[in-house]
Amino acid sequence: MESHVQSVFFCIKFLMVGINAIVTIAGFVLLGFGVWVKVHGDSILQILGPRAGHFLNVGYFCIAAGCILALLGFIGCCGVIKESKILLMLFFIIMATIFIGEVACAIIILIFQSIVASVFQKEALQSLKNNYTGYGDKNFASYGWDSVMSTFHCCGLNNYTDFIGSFYQKQKERLYPRSCCRDPTSPDCDGIDTSFTVIYTKGCFQAVISMIKRNSIVIGGVAVGIAVIEVISMAVSLALFINLFRIV
Repeated sequence: MESHVQSVFFCIKFLMVGINAIVTIAGFVLLGFGVWVKVHGDSILQILGPRAGHFLNVGYFCIAAGCILALLGFIGCCGVIKESKILLMLFFIIMATIFIGEVACAIIILIFQSIVASVFQKEALQSLKNNYTGYGDKNFASYGWDSVMSTFHCCGLNNYTDFIGSFYQKQKERLYPRSCCRDPTSPDCDGIDTSFTVIYTKGCFQAVISMIKRNSIVIGGVAVGIAVIEVISMAVSLALFINLFRIV
């Protein structure tokens, strides 16, 4: 009977080490994503406008969460190897705090998603009309918009008419930039011909939304998977903590 209990205890310890390895990897992934958001923050702000700065704070959250998760993995491994009740309980408390915070953030995003979309549309359109100067220009707004339109095969926020009355049209006397064209080097890309064979007809906002919807299952699956791992890790750490008390 005692050997059976020891075998179960060993399996739980092995499971805990594996979970902490996953937690550590997830921490480094979050850290990398957060750093990327902050490095490219200026470009994002130029596209979406200054109000989007509040939403870029997700970069700080990811950096902080990544560091905490990496540290958490280390604490969990040390707690298991040394069979430390203090480290195991510390692991449980930190993991529970992170889990509650993630649930709260998800609820806030779901509740205010329409407001976020509205603000992004308004600020992005103003940025396009006031800050975009032309295809290939090196300022953040032009570079950002050119990258988005070329990547997502779109033109403007809603369509090419967003450039009408813009700073770009007044300076270049074109209805759209070359990044709106299916082939920017084509002579048909003259800034006047608006046929669907020459320019992209869909707007970038709808293109981005469509991309998110296409990958929603993957995004949701990853989120659920992370949540499951966190719940299992809390349960295992608590089980180890209780078992150590029984041994004593």
